[in-house]
Amino acid sequence: MAQDAEKILIIDKERESREELTSVALELGCTVLASVEYDAGWHCFEAEEPRMVILDWERENRDALEICRRIKSAPTGEYVVVLMLSYRDQPSDLEDALEAGVDFFMKKPVRREFYKAWVTAAVKNVKRLRVHERRAAKLNRYKEELEDVNQQLEASIVKANEMAMEAERAYVEINQIFKTVSGGIILIDDDYTVIRHNDAFLEMVEPGIGDVLHKKCYEVFPSDFCGTPACPLRRLKGGESSVESQFCRERSGGRRACYRVQSRPFRGLVGEFLGIVEHISDITEMVEAEEALRESERRYRELSIIDELTGLYNKRHFNNHLRMEMQRAQRHHHPLSLIIMDIDDFKRHNDTYGHAEGDKVLARLGEILSGSVRATDLACRYGGEEFTVILPDTPGDGAAVVAERIRESFANEAFFPRPGEEVHKTLSLGVTQYRQGEEMEGFIKRVDANLYRAKESGKNNFVLD
Repeated sequence: MAQDAEKILIIDKERESREELTSVALELGCTVLASVEYDAGWHCFEAEEPRMVILDWERENRDALEICRRIKSAPTGEYVVVLMLSYRDQPSDLEDALEAGVDFFMKKPVRREFYKAWVTAAVKNVKRLRVHERRAAKLNRYKEELEDVNQQLEASIVKANEMAMEAERAYVEINQIFKTVSGGIILIDDDYTVIRHNDAFLEMVEPGIGDVLHKKCYEVFPSDFCGTPACPLRRLKGGESSVESQFCRERSGGRRACYRVQSRPFRGLVGEFLGIVEHISDITEMVEAEEALRESERRYRELSIIDELTGLYNKRHFNNHLRMEMQRAQRHHHPLSLIIMDIDDFKRHNDTYGHAEGDKVLARLGEILSGSVRATDLACRYGGEEFTVILPDTPGDGAAVVAERIRESFANEAFFPRPGEEVHKTLSLGVTQYRQGEEMEGFIKRVDANLYRAKESGKNNFVLD
């Protein structure tokens, strides 16, 4: 196993599930730590410090939530990706999991392909988290160094003020600090004029500025705060003891640079305000890493509500969205309709031609649904070969028109599971309109009954009731 292989801790009492998860993780080059019990898993996490954890949440046991909280509270917890697997699928269960710190929630059983895709993406996310962790550690070192530098500067300035005979020695000490500290250092008087800087600061200014001494700071190193009440010089003159600011700006050549600036006052012999000293750190890499991490998290959350095969929303998102639309329809007295459909004789198709050909039929139906509904509608894969469409602001007869359009489009679609063999598949659809005050379970049960009637009446049709 490669030294840089990511460790993944699997805590799952089900042997078959645990072995399947272990197999996929090993296939992707991960080092696997497996445990049956939560306590043993926690001790393994403390000893090995893995950055990916898969937790099985048992039906009647909430220990998995407590273990997740302990993991997220650990020193490295904010850099650990946690996936929870469970047979639970209620919205309240998902809310409890997210509150405990779970990053992604999957309902059992999990298809091997989807789990493999998750682990592959999770490894990439962990690598980004490691970059973020290193950047954060580096920033903390910068802050510690800055505090030390500020203390040295303040001590040197006070010493120069109080001990005139040692002024030359203090001057030498300040020069040494300016030369050795990482990041840019500038001194600005109370009229915004740069009166001193180190060499590192010159690397941060735009080419062509020339000699920066005796120029205004907003000409040499402009930021979003210049000319506003947020200007560090204004704030320090107003009585603040220190100011920390952060900004990004476009440099020549279209390159973006980001900086963190720590500003403090320096004073004269009797404490009068003379200007400010600023320590500037280039944090471009850290900002870019944080932005990449946020984009990765957004993509992961999108994956948790998207069906991998069809690209449609999954059942979990369907339940949440339908509940929201029912509340809106009841509050505003707007019509709301629901279509549920099932591919006729789909099991026979799979048995005859294989699941790979069946997946092609499912994927094509997903494309047809996406192209047949409005932007305000929501098409979902409900499970297996069942699909649904939520139609806000649509009465039952309008939903019937949509159902017929979907049925006809799918029936006209040709599949070629074997060379020279053309196959057409059909749909049976149930359609119904929401009734004011109706519970979601009753609403779904009525549209399910219409689907059953469509099947019983010969298939390849829809029933509206």
